[in-house]
Amino acid sequence: MFKRVSLIISSLLLSIILLGYIFRLPLVQWAITPQLEKAGITLSCLDFSVTAQLNVHADKVCLTYQNQQLELIDITVNTKQVIVEHAVLSINPLPKSNQSSSAAKKLALALPEKRPLIAIKQLVIKSNDFNKPLKINLAEPILNQFNITGDINAKAILANNKLTGQFSVDDSLLKQLINTENTAVAGISFSTQQVFSFDGIELQLNGDVNAQFEYAMEQCRLEALANGRLIIGFNLNSKLVELDSSLLNNKLNLTPTCSSLVPPSDYADFIAEQTPLNWQIKLPKVISITNNHLTLPMLNIISEGDNQFEITLMESELNFTNLWADFKSMLAVSISTPDIKNIELNAEFKNNTLKGNYTVALNSLPDFIASTSSNKISANKVNASGQFNLINIVDGKPSGNATSRLTAAKVDFAQLSVDQYEGRLTAQLDDALNAQITLKTLFKTLKYNEFKLTDISNTITAKANLTHGELFADLSANTVINKFNSPVIKLNNIKVASTGLQSRALKASHHVFVNDIELAVNHHISAVEHPFEIVVPTQSIVLLNTFIHQFEPLAQLTQGTFNGRISGDVNLQHASFAMELNNVSALYNDYLASDLSSQFVGEYNSGQLNVKPTTFNLNELRAGVVIKNIKGNWQVKNNNARIFDIAGALFDGEFSLDKYSLNDLQQVANVKFKNIDGSKLITLDEQSGITLSGRFAGTLPVHFNNTGIEVVNGSLSNQGTGKLMITNNAAFDSVMQQQQELQPVLGLLKNLDIQKLNSSVALKSDGWLKLGVNLQGYNKQAEQQVNFNYNHEENIFTLLRALRLSDEITQKVEQQYSQKGN
Repeated sequence: MFKRVSLIISSLLLSIILLGYIFRLPLVQWAITPQLEKAGITLSCLDFSVTAQLNVHADKVCLTYQNQQLELIDITVNTKQVIVEHAVLSINPLPKSNQSSSAAKKLALALPEKRPLIAIKQLVIKSNDFNKPLKINLAEPILNQFNITGDINAKAILANNKLTGQFSVDDSLLKQLINTENTAVAGISFSTQQVFSFDGIELQLNGDVNAQFEYAMEQCRLEALANGRLIIGFNLNSKLVELDSSLLNNKLNLTPTCSSLVPPSDYADFIAEQTPLNWQIKLPKVISITNNHLTLPMLNIISEGDNQFEITLMESELNFTNLWADFKSMLAVSISTPDIKNIELNAEFKNNTLKGNYTVALNSLPDFIASTSSNKISANKVNASGQFNLINIVDGKPSGNATSRLTAAKVDFAQLSVDQYEGRLTAQLDDALNAQITLKTLFKTLKYNEFKLTDISNTITAKANLTHGELFADLSANTVINKFNSPVIKLNNIKVASTGLQSRALKASHHVFVNDIELAVNHHISAVEHPFEIVVPTQSIVLLNTFIHQFEPLAQLTQGTFNGRISGDVNLQHASFAMELNNVSALYNDYLASDLSSQFVGEYNSGQLNVKPTTFNLNELRAGVVIKNIKGNWQVKNNNARIFDIAGALFDGEFSLDKYSLNDLQQVANVKFKNIDGSKLITLDEQSGITLSGRFAGTLPVHFNNTGIEVVNGSLSNQGTGKLMITNNAAFDSVMQQQQELQPVLGLLKNLDIQKLNSSVALKSDGWLKLGVNLQGYNKQAEQQVNFNYNHEENIFTLLRALRLSDEITQKVEQQYSQKGN
């Protein structure tokens, strides 16, 4: 009976074991898989058997956790060891649904006191981010103590609440992880030894780093060096990474050939000379990264050598997913080199706003600026400063304002020299992209060749809307020049108010005052033409005295008006003009011209001035004698001005001049007289006691030369009969008393009917007049014919100044000025 029962039980157990082995996989799927799934692990393949030594052997085990796949191949498990001959770990991107998992917890492992030791003879780690797969070996010589060898060398100790250990990495691992082919990485030398600890939430790394990276860009090679201690902390829950890099010594070295990165230009050599080749980089004590957000308290970059550069980033924050969303930083730059006295820049970017200030100080201009043209430019004590405040510079519509100031003690360029230059620039931009730029320029003096300007102030403002496809700018400007001096002319108190429109060409209008003379100027500048128009409104001609006095100090305009219009093209050097003079009176020494009127037109072409023949009318000319109703013509031909066909009334007779050229030093002008009233001629000197009646005519060839004015071979003769009366003439009576023998002859002249009078006239340049007189007549009282020859010399200039009319002119001018309040 016992045998039968034993046989039945044995058969039953054998059947159960046989059924369990046959149905081992379904049993595992039923018993183990649900438990793994609770931990988020998916078991996709499992096949095991029991060996003769009662070891469990699995050909393959496939596990998936959060899209990470692990394959274990050729596994042997017994009571002492779990041996995995080969394993492959494939690291893939986390699925989006799992990227925000539940919070991690502190390690609280119920580690068994006894279990089989684990050994993985080869673990291959694959990732698309790796250049080559990593291969490591894992051994557990002592329970919960692991040794890792291969591409990574590490030791780890697993406790109930912490994983600790250390590992070392060299450049061979980096070369496997990073694909340097077809990149700028020319060489890598890297080694680190790190002590780590992990408690389930926080990972801490603390160790030494020695790294050298070389980058090649065209002919330039950059070498980055870092050595020292690096401390890293990572929190799984807050995703906070903190780096303490304050104990790292970082350097950046460039080869001299890096200057080839600067595009060829006039300033390439200057930049190469100023840019240091060796730099030190100082990192802060704490750099933190959390949720793709970088916080950098300070980054300091300092140059080594004579060229002193210091770049400091402070309080920087950066979001990797959206670079500008939360970006903020403060920048400070300081530069000092043998060519640059000082450059300071301070800027802050925060809340999509950039603001800051800068200063630049140079003893002189850099060579690339000074040598940009054939004429070298130089400037001393150059200083620039400014501030800026820009809003919404990344997204939206930018707006803001900026100001800058540039000064220089002296600037020289070709024949141009400037003392005490100052430029002030302000710029504004609103959210509708309406821009306004104002530049104010000040000069103490400006010299160009023989021209000198003093106390110059210019303010120009440009307004434009930047939303248009084509830029249109409204321009306005105001210019004030205190003095303008040249060898030819001096001007004072120059004021110009300008408006304009800049598009494809410039259209501008200017309201100009020069010594209170008013002008209106319009012009249009394009690539091919520069037409202009100058309008001279009707204004007092007295305003021209400041110009005239510079050429003729004795000349004075006393009344009248002038106006005109000039138009032409600057590029073509051509202009046409029309001018008008009305009721103009002028004084020159003792000469007074009254009521001159003329309208004339002309043109200027390639340096040649021409005025068409034009009539003029002059009511009266007082020059010791009075000439009235003067009419004539004048013109300018190829810069040569002349008057011609002049006629007027003189001594109740007629006066004429054939021609006179203002530019010819050697010329002859023929002056003719006819129908001159002798009574008016002789009574120029009312104290003479001599009266003359009758009409006379004459010709005076006036010669102009380098020495002055002369009359050569002039003549004077009578027209019809006349009469000579001499009474109470002291000089005449004295001659008769002194020369008794002449009394009979001279007495005949006291009451003489003139039948014929001929006189030769000669005038020297010094004013001495010589008259050779032949007088023929009849004395009725003596009933005797008279033939009288007489030579007379007198300085006509002295005579004219002594005439009564000189006082009249002076009184008239004084009266004119007293009325005008000048």
